[in-house]
Amino acid sequence: MWSETGPSMKYGVAIYNYKEDGPHRMKLSVGDTVHIVEQCEGWLRGYNLKNRYIQGIFPQAYVCIKDASIDKSGAYESLTTKEPMIVQEITSVLREWGSILRNLYVNNGAQFEEVRGMMSRLLDARKVIMSRKLTMDELKDLQQKLTAIIDMGNAILGLDLAVRDEDGNILNPELTGTIKLFRQHELAMERIEAEQSKNCPNPVGKHKIKHQFSLFVSVKNFVCRIGEDADVLINLYDAKENKVFTESYIINWGSQGLPKDIEMLNNLRALFTDLGTKDLQREKVFLVCQIIRIGCMDLKDADNKKQTTGLRRPFGVAVMDLSEIFRGNVEASEDKPPHFIPFMACGKEDSLEKVIRNAIQAKEINHKGQGLWVCLQILPGDLNQVKEDYPHLVAGNTSVARKMGFPEVIMPGDVRNDLYVTIMCGEFIRGNKTSDKNVEVTICVCNERGDVIKDVISHGSDDFTTDYRSVIYYHKDKPEWYETVKVAIPIEDFYGSHLKFTFKHRSTIDAKDKTEKPFAMAFVKLMNDNGTTLADKVHDLCVYKEIKPGRKYEQGKKVWKKKIDNKKQDKLIYLSLPASKQDLEKKASKTGLPVQKQTIQAGPLTFSNKDSFQIETLVCSTKLTHNLDLMGLLKWRDNPEGLKEHLQTLMKVDGEEVVKFLQDTLDALFNILMQNSDSDLYDQMVFDALVFIIDLISNRKYHQFRPVMEVYIEQNFSATLVYNKLMVCFKYYVDNAQEGSHQDALLKALKSLEYIFKFIIRSRQLFATLNENRGNQQFEVSLKQLLQSINHLMKNTADNTVLVQGAALRYLPTAIFDVIKVFDSQELSHLLVEFINNVPKERLTKEKIKCILAIVHSRLFMFPDCRYILLPMVLAHTKTLLESGEELEEVVKILGDLMELLTSHEVGPVHDDLSMIVMAILRTVIQTVITMPRERPCIGNYVALMTAMLRQMTEHHYVQYINHFPTLIDLTDFLMEILMVFRDLVSKNVYPSDWNEMIMMQNSVFLKALRHFSHTIRDRFSSPFEYQLWNNFFHCAISFLTQEPLQLENFSTAKRNKIISRYKDMRRETGFEIRSMWFNLGQYKIRFIPEMVGPILEMTLIPETELRKATIPIFFDMMLCEFMHTQPSGRIKGSFVLVENEMITQLDALVEGGRGDEQYRDLFFQIMYGLCDGHSYMKEMGTAFVETVQKLMQRLLEYRTIIHDENKENRMSCIVNLLNFYHDINRQEMYIRYLHKLCDLHLECDNYTEAAYTLLLYSMLLTWSDDPLPNMLQDAKHSDAQTNRALKEKLYYDVIHYFDKGKMWEKGIELCKELAKQCENETFDYIQLAKILGQEAEFYTFIMNQMRPEPEYFRVGFYGKGFPSFLQNKVFIYRGKEYERLSDFTTRLQNQFPNAQLMKTLTPPGEDILESDSQYLQINAVTPILEPKRRFQGKSVSEQILRYYKVNEVQKFTYSRRMAAEDGTNEFTSMWLERTNLVTSYPLPGILRWFPVASTYVFEVSPLENAIETVETANAKIEDLTEQHMSSNDPKLRIDPLSMVINGVVDPAVNGGITRYKIFYSEEYLQKYPQKKTFELVSKLKEATTQQVALLETAITVHGRKAPDTLKPFHAHLEMRFTQMKDLIEKELGIKVKDLKLNKVKVKRIQTLPPQSPTRITLDIPEKRSPAKHRHHRTISPNPHRGSPNRSHSTVGTVRSGSPTKMQTPGKVKNMIATSKRNTTSSDTSESSTGSMVIELNEQLTPKRPLRPNSGHIKLNGKPLSVVSDTGSSASLASMVNSVLQSNFTNSGDSEEPPPLPEKQAYADYGNIDEDAPPLPVRKSGTMRASHKDKPQPPLPLDSSQQEVPPNPPKKPDRKTTFD
Repeated sequence: MWSETGPSMKYGVAIYNYKEDGPHRMKLSVGDTVHIVEQCEGWLRGYNLKNRYIQGIFPQAYVCIKDASIDKSGAYESLTTKEPMIVQEITSVLREWGSILRNLYVNNGAQFEEVRGMMSRLLDARKVIMSRKLTMDELKDLQQKLTAIIDMGNAILGLDLAVRDEDGNILNPELTGTIKLFRQHELAMERIEAEQSKNCPNPVGKHKIKHQFSLFVSVKNFVCRIGEDADVLINLYDAKENKVFTESYIINWGSQGLPKDIEMLNNLRALFTDLGTKDLQREKVFLVCQIIRIGCMDLKDADNKKQTTGLRRPFGVAVMDLSEIFRGNVEASEDKPPHFIPFMACGKEDSLEKVIRNAIQAKEINHKGQGLWVCLQILPGDLNQVKEDYPHLVAGNTSVARKMGFPEVIMPGDVRNDLYVTIMCGEFIRGNKTSDKNVEVTICVCNERGDVIKDVISHGSDDFTTDYRSVIYYHKDKPEWYETVKVAIPIEDFYGSHLKFTFKHRSTIDAKDKTEKPFAMAFVKLMNDNGTTLADKVHDLCVYKEIKPGRKYEQGKKVWKKKIDNKKQDKLIYLSLPASKQDLEKKASKTGLPVQKQTIQAGPLTFSNKDSFQIETLVCSTKLTHNLDLMGLLKWRDNPEGLKEHLQTLMKVDGEEVVKFLQDTLDALFNILMQNSDSDLYDQMVFDALVFIIDLISNRKYHQFRPVMEVYIEQNFSATLVYNKLMVCFKYYVDNAQEGSHQDALLKALKSLEYIFKFIIRSRQLFATLNENRGNQQFEVSLKQLLQSINHLMKNTADNTVLVQGAALRYLPTAIFDVIKVFDSQELSHLLVEFINNVPKERLTKEKIKCILAIVHSRLFMFPDCRYILLPMVLAHTKTLLESGEELEEVVKILGDLMELLTSHEVGPVHDDLSMIVMAILRTVIQTVITMPRERPCIGNYVALMTAMLRQMTEHHYVQYINHFPTLIDLTDFLMEILMVFRDLVSKNVYPSDWNEMIMMQNSVFLKALRHFSHTIRDRFSSPFEYQLWNNFFHCAISFLTQEPLQLENFSTAKRNKIISRYKDMRRETGFEIRSMWFNLGQYKIRFIPEMVGPILEMTLIPETELRKATIPIFFDMMLCEFMHTQPSGRIKGSFVLVENEMITQLDALVEGGRGDEQYRDLFFQIMYGLCDGHSYMKEMGTAFVETVQKLMQRLLEYRTIIHDENKENRMSCIVNLLNFYHDINRQEMYIRYLHKLCDLHLECDNYTEAAYTLLLYSMLLTWSDDPLPNMLQDAKHSDAQTNRALKEKLYYDVIHYFDKGKMWEKGIELCKELAKQCENETFDYIQLAKILGQEAEFYTFIMNQMRPEPEYFRVGFYGKGFPSFLQNKVFIYRGKEYERLSDFTTRLQNQFPNAQLMKTLTPPGEDILESDSQYLQINAVTPILEPKRRFQGKSVSEQILRYYKVNEVQKFTYSRRMAAEDGTNEFTSMWLERTNLVTSYPLPGILRWFPVASTYVFEVSPLENAIETVETANAKIEDLTEQHMSSNDPKLRIDPLSMVINGVVDPAVNGGITRYKIFYSEEYLQKYPQKKTFELVSKLKEATTQQVALLETAITVHGRKAPDTLKPFHAHLEMRFTQMKDLIEKELGIKVKDLKLNKVKVKRIQTLPPQSPTRITLDIPEKRSPAKHRHHRTISPNPHRGSPNRSHSTVGTVRSGSPTKMQTPGKVKNMIATSKRNTTSSDTSESSTGSMVIELNEQLTPKRPLRPNSGHIKLNGKPLSVVSDTGSSASLASMVNSVLQSNFTNSGDSEEPPPLPEKQAYADYGNIDEDAPPLPVRKSGTMRASHKDKPQPPLPLDSSQQEVPPNPPKKPDRKTTFD
């Protein structure tokens, strides 16, 4: 049993392809998502989420069930997977990109690789997220990166812009305000542009870091062969300054190659913190690792137990450049593979500092696999923020290494008192040593008593020791250490303490080393005598040595016998000595003695002049300062008398020093006010000092200290009595603003207004808390007076107050947040309104509007009562600026923020606020949108503002707004304006096309407004009727409905479903509204006809079925309205011609533009035909019109299908179909439109002849009159032609020009004659007449002198339903291009139809092919049949003239197909031909290069008849060439063609010549076929043979006379072969020819056929029937005997045709003769019983060997058509010549076949017929009459009314490409 699935079984994803066919099965592809409805024993039933109409059952094992949430709020259940939002988005994106990626691959898109890489990264990231192993911070960071990839990919692929919130989640437009949605679109676009700009650095390096960041370092591995314990020091190093700028992170490394603390093995992590933006700007930053070995002096002696151990010795360094990581150009992350830092060992003489510099400069380091592997990551924020945001990185065992110096922001409570001491270098004399000393420096801190302070020195890692011992450099008198330690002493111990340095020589031998004592010492005090700290600089300390006991010294001439530190009273004896050489110089300057002459001693210590020692110190203290002035203020109680001076000098203290002691300084200032509460002596000075400090932190340089100030106010400020003093001081400055001495102070005070008020408010709050709100009323009065003073200041119009007024406007809103804590918000609102209104007009406009913006952003606007007070003021000022066009950017920001604020749920009720806003500025905003140029940057903001206002309006607001207009005129103006805005915005959207969310939201708002306005128009403007308003509504609504963003069928399935689920299909609702409005027009409908036909038609063409069904009946209503319309005469009109004409015109344009489809065609016909058929009066006219529209739609859809096809010939065919249609319905304007399209298309293809014929049809619509030209006949190209005559004349000139380019000079002459007649007899323009006659004369010259290539004609059958409907199962005759042969033409056609199969034979196709969905091409050459020309009858006409008519102005064509031979003895004597005559619908050339076959006639030709044709053809050629030479005296006339023809007859090298037909001459043949017809044909063959001998006799005579000397040997050969030929004829054929005498060869007159009708029965085959069926009808003899030579009872006539080419030079005669042996000859026959109907017999054989190239063939001139004359006896020479008709065929290339060969031309193709094919059955004769209507040359080539409407063409299949 099927059961409904539960919530956990609703959503599935196909994991296998399921393609099983069966009842109710639903096919699945991998990745398909399904909604599961029911389940039953392993089967599921559901539907595809891409298309819910695809539904059925499928196996449960084929899908993966996933958790999903179900939403039942809509019409259907909506499923959403319970996956992270980013995973859902990645899944959706991958599906959408996947289909596009395939197209990119197929089309070789440039973005393919880039998009594929993005998809791979998204897939990998999706796997990581689905593994659920990421922390929240890692997931958040990854999501930011993924959304950036998605947005970039969408931009590359041209997809919609994804709008996101700050966290990267996609915004829901339904829950997002309009203004916010618009601004998020802008931000998204800016973000993508920034991503696309490769120059912008990584966000980690630039954008996320505001003030501070930290560098996280994790040491993954350390490989170094040391052999002893070591200290590994890691810190950051500035390569430009060559100094370390952070504390060190120390790893205590054991001799076994592991950390000493084994628990730290995988936890070697450090955080370098307090870094800031200044550190990002360092040019070169390196991570430096120093390895210090701890053991014996020399590593080689490590095993010697006598060696001194525990010595710190340099071993090596490792450095890594971090500059690119700091700049953000290289991403660093804990998740990425670790970086390897190579190790560089120290040389024997090298210091660590020197090795660091060498490593930095080295390009390569020979590290031998030694070094560190570290992972790095930059973490934004200070230490507390990093610990909060990255707890997984900064764990409890992560060491913290601070920057040596202050961070950029020092927060209150961050008490620090660190001293960084760097021992730099020294120089020590050997003394009594034989070599330089191994100096070790020991640092300790001693207090004022001389005691060593314990655990205050740190070398790194927060491990503090009592002293520090330096690295030892072996035997160096000038050691360089550059080792830094941190001294952290409590503040109370800092005073009186000093640093003590002792220097000791370390021996390599342990026993000796124990006896070594310090040989010198140095010291430095931490505090100066003036109370300031030790200066941050390099100190050159004095080195003091101990005098050995017993030595004298100059102090009472006593002998010192004690050592240092023997007694406690001697501990501090050195403090009396100068600590540094600077102190020594000061002492020398006091005594006046040079330093060298002074004796500096104290006890056993004496100054060593030759020794030196340098250190550098840096104090980082928040309590101690170097500045005396600041120190004086901080200790003001110690010197109250100097307080005034200290307050004044505070203004001169460096800002950096002040901000470091910000809290102490503020405490001192407020303590001064508190302790002088009864006196105002220092109030103003303290106020100025406070303003100075506030102004200081307002400076951009110290802007980061603003949070410090705020924290101080909230947590550390405690002065409860200062608020009154501050208000008094401030008010004093404000009241005396006009005094020049106070203006500067007031300006600074106003700039500091925010923090002054913060101190005032906080002080009052603290006082009120301590004193139970005592004095609150007095405080409010004082505060109000201060604010009123500021308001009064704003009224001032003096120029010297502009700056302070501007400052007040800028900074007063900053105090609102604090003031409302202690002051009534409504009272404050009134004061602010007064404040703004007091500003003089046209003064400080920009500052005033910014102030209003700040007020809108304040908390006052969160309270409805305050908004009620402030909103009118805001709207009044913004409306004024809008109307004046000033400050538009600022105004739209205010109004936009205001509208966005009203969407918040925290502001309370907003109904009244919206009413106020709409009433005040809605129309002003609309008018601003109307007038604002579209190129203004803020146009989008104003459209969004208008949309936001309309979106937030309720029905009540609409009604209220509509009702507030005092008159209908005002309401009309408003509606006209907003409808115009709507129409303009939907037609030309101001937003980019990929802003889909914004556009769709805007459309939904417009639709809502249109519904309200439609009711208003119906209710208020029906009576009186307002036509323009109704008209604007219709056009606006239809423009809205037809806009591109609403055409859902153009979108992907996912996008379409998303839009429908959120907005539904807005087109349907709009269409129903339009329909309702139309049927509410009543009697006024006629006023909208026919203007509304086009817009309504455009609406109904939208592919939405319900919309079409609802709106198509509007057309019937229009037709009925026009039909029943009462005319002025009182009678009804009785027609709907306006609707009809407009419908056809608009339908043509719209369908061509992409609208409409087959479904619309059928639905229109169904609905409209039903309506018309049911109407009593309009039935006949209506149904006829509907049928006309249906036919037009069919042709237009066919044309649109191939309009962009590369196959221009298909486009031409469709255009001709449309031409035919428009001609039949007499729509001249449309007819002309498509004539121009066809002409332009021909010109693109260089089809000049066809372009001329096309343009000629246009001219046929015009007359030779001066009548004005109707609009529909005007031509844009010849816009100056305003009369029929003028335009026709210009068109004729164009046609003549095209005929000239197409070398159709005969047609050009005809037009020239017509133009000449007009010029001569009508316009009398003799000048133009002379030009025309000159052109005509030139054409005549061209005809006689220029060589024209004769085009060949080809029959093409398009079989199968895979072709477009206008080609399916039809046969056409094509006119080939210049020099195009059959192979070339076949290749061209196969390129046009690459999927078509070429049929190998001419056998008619069967039903399997005709009904197949594939494409089959059957192509063969045909020969045109020359039509008789009366004007040439009985006249001698030049061959050059007649050659044109052989291949032009022809409509009949023929080809032959060889049938199987009866026996194999002689192929030529037993071969029957099947001949097919074709008649095209129109002559060629015409307006197309091809026309369909209108009728077909098939009959058979016997072998005997074929022999007669062959001989007569050869005779005609001989006679023609002989006559040319006899009648011409032209010395340039070539003899070569005559030579080749004679040679081909008398010396047949291949086919055996005329003797191949010897069987026909024999008596046996006559006995075998004793019919009378056989005797007649044999007699004719003998006559032709006799005539051939006579013609050869004359031809050879002429040849001997004309041949040059070079051809004399060849001529002798011809004479010899001719004699042999005559002998052969007499011997084998029995014809006496030797005694034949012809005294004179008569010069014939070229004649055409007489006009009498033929007696032969013609088979007229309807065009509708397939060509395969045509072939079954042929004319045959009633005698069924297969071998009968007279099987066909009809007369067999032939037509000769040839293709002239350029003659060869005499030097190539031999080649020409050789070629001529392969040329063909043909003969003529006639029959007296059937008249002289001209039928061309043509057989073409494809040789088994390849055809020779064209250059190897010599084409012979053809012979014009002649009359067939049969007298019943042997024909005379003249009569035979006059009866020549041309017929050519090509043999199969068999060597036994006799000559002469037919001329090798690409006409018919028989070589593809299998030789073993069975003989064709005998077919009965019959007659079929073609359905083609015979009529004079029509203006159109096809009569569509006589044809079936072709089915829609299938879409051209794409090439199959394997997609990887």
